[in-house]
Amino acid sequence: MKIINGFKVCGYEDKNALSGITVIFPKAGNTASVFIGGGSPGTRDTEVIGLERRENHEVHAIAIVGRSMYGLRAVEGVVESLRKDNIGFKINDMIVPIVPAAVIFDFYYNNVLPDESWGIKCYKSMGEDVKIGDHWAGKGATVGKLMGIKYMMRSGQGFYKESIGNVEIGVLSVVNSVGEIINEKNEIIAGVKIKDKIIPSSEILRNKLLKKSYTNTTVSIVMTNVKATSEQVKLFAKSAYIGLSRRIRPFSLSLDGDVVFAVTTNEIEEDIDLVRAAIENIASKSILSIWGM
Repeated sequence: MKIINGFKVCGYEDKNALSGITVIFPKAGNTASVFIGGGSPGTRDTEVIGLERRENHEVHAIAIVGRSMYGLRAVEGVVESLRKDNIGFKINDMIVPIVPAAVIFDFYYNNVLPDESWGIKCYKSMGEDVKIGDHWAGKGATVGKLMGIKYMMRSGQGFYKESIGNVEIGVLSVVNSVGEIINEKNEIIAGVKIKDKIIPSSEILRNKLLKKSYTNTTVSIVMTNVKATSEQVKLFAKSAYIGLSRRIRPFSLSLDGDVVFAVTTNEIEEDIDLVRAAIENIASKSILSIWGM
């Protein structure tokens, strides 16, 4: 599926690691923010787009990557590629790209570590098409770990977009949740699977079968072209977070690293509440797209 206008995207997945990286690139003049809902996030450069930190909230890319904190090595390859292309803030004689990023834990099948080459290869493949399913940063993503990784199911990366007049909204989500996935009919479509049967989270919790899991994170990026302040962009991220909570159950426990970025290219005037309501729904559908819905 094509990403929305004003943005580029790239991805890379390593066959040996069964993991990867996804990066979006908004055009210049953008405004970004972030909402961190999980108790155990793995991030970089999120403080730079924090509301109380500074006035300029422009970013040069936003990345989602596997391999837990080691994945931030791959982001350095994106930063270096931007620098070589003279993209970033000019400070004295240096180019400093701002690339906020968040990681997911996907060390389920091997312990292969990433390096800068992941980000460099990703950057070289930059285009307009978003892969959906177990690709890029979603390559090693899983769901349904309430009883441990033995009973988890495969997940991936989702993307969904809609337009409201001239306003475009897209949400990209990498779903690596401890919880199960619920469709719009309130049916469980993925979760804890034992002997070909999905066990509802309500049953697991009622019987106190929950196992502590350190391997859970959902990371999303909201993209739009509506004119908005940095405070309003943070509200966009919060609205997406609410939309994610419709589809993931349970969501954002203490060991989850859930993070939602939001970024706008600041082009079209529209009612902010209308946009926020739409984002909530689009974020919800971005998750379902992983399962072809």
